[in-house]
Amino acid sequence: MSRRVTRVDPFRLKTPVLPAFALAAGAAALFAAQAGRTAAAAAAAVPCLIAVLLATKPALSCVFAVFGLLGGIVTFFIAPSPGLSPLMRVLAAAGFSLFYMVLMDGVVIAVCAIYNAFTRLGFGGVSLDFERRT
Repeated sequence: MSRRVTRVDPFRLKTPVLPAFALAAGAAALFAAQAGRTAAAAAAAVPCLIAVLLATKPALSCVFAVFGLLGGIVTFFIAPSPGLSPLMRVLAAAGFSLFYMVLMDGVVIAVCAIYNAFTRLGFGGVSLDFERRT
């Protein structure tokens, strides 16, 4: 039995407003950070974070949070930077996990949107073959 995947759906809320808002808030945060305005960058990054988390399915976010936490533990506990106190290591690992989760959620949303656009244009999707066990 063969199935063709023509649409990938990572979205929890099916409104195009959330990804557009996340993209606009992320761009504003990047421009503010580039200009050296840290407070404005943080203020623009928080709505971007909330929009990305609202747009994606919770299981996807949880998987990326676990991977981010593992990366944070390796980075800040197994191979730590000298001079970090234990509290700063915990905070750095938690911040790394949160940043990684939001970043990878955004990447998955972008990849799925591009994939869906190409399949709508007629470029054929991924084909999966399933075998029946008897």
